Amino acid sequence: STPQLSSRLRMQALLSLSSALRGMCSGLYINGRLLNRYGGFNEVAVQVLLGRLRVCRRRGIGDVVAMVGDFPILSGVGGHEADCLIDHKCSDQVSCNAAMPEHPRFIIDVSLWRRHTKGELSSLMVQLMQTIREVRRYLWDGNITISGADPEFISLFKATAGNMRTMVKFTGGIPVDYLKSAIMLDPYGEVELTETMVKTTETFIIGGISDSEVVRRGETYELYRLIKLGEYNVPRVRITLRGVLTGVPERINKVVSILLMIRFSGYGINDAIIVNQSKADKLVRLNRELNLTKPTSPSDVYELLTWLGLTPWDSKVQALLRRIKLPSP
Repeated sequence: STPQLSSRLRMQALLSLSSALRGMCSGLYINGRLLNRYGGFNEVAVQVLLGRLRVCRRRGIGDVVAMVGDFPILSGVGGHEADCLIDHKCSDQVSCNAAMPEHPRFIIDVSLWRRHTKGELSSLMVQLMQTIREVRRYLWDGNITISGADPEFISLFKATAGNMRTMVKFTGGIPVDYLKSAIMLDPYGEVELTETMVKTTETFIIGGISDSEVVRRGETYELYRLIKLGEYNVPRVRITLRGVLTGVPERINKVVSILLMIRFSGYGINDAIIVNQSKADKLVRLNRELNLTKPTSPSDVYELLTWLGLTPWDSKVQALLRRIKLPSP
């Protein structure tokens, strides 16, 4: 059966665009070339919101791949017809004002960006670009704000983005009205993240901090104090995997991806973390679990590897098992 999209699912830009077109179009056709180029249905809808693509009043014939209420989304080859399609240019453009959800908002504060080494600053920029791509899978650029950004930082950001068109917001400080329902993500926060927090919080604040070359423990708390979030009772919240920090990804884009997967794709916290772990994250956590639990049977080891999404024939896993003298599964 054709999947029914709802506001509880991930493609918020596509949902909003489809809702705006209802009454003006009988359906919307999106060709595979655009899907391959931009990465998916929601990403194509984001490009319409950014002004790079257009909704054209032109016939498209394909298969119904999804329904937004009674509004069909077509793609590929099939016998169904839509009177609107998405393309780069068209002679008869359909004007649509898609109202995207205002939140969740992701605020990345870069007030301390000048402390970074050249390599760390480069890493930070890459993480910001990857964060935009992650958000576009679910929402769009308007849900991202980079605060604490001065003209020099904005110039560096634009140089890194190159031809990538974005509508990310830049602010000197975080608007006070954003703090009415907000949390700050901090690995050493006093409160542990829950699924309820993820699903109800309007604003997630993340420190624009990269510590790939210099250990910056406690710098998120320093940033918290610098931008005076305590005055607005914004809690500092840590993300944990089964109650432990070890193995939780630290990159900004990974943190944002974890939050989005919980909020829009139905993942639990632990599963979202494991999906977003790097190989290094998994091995660090595996090392901790092996030393803590000291499994004595291959089946116990296999269960642990399966939980972390690792395979027993991986050379690094085998080396770790040999080093601490545990049985291979």
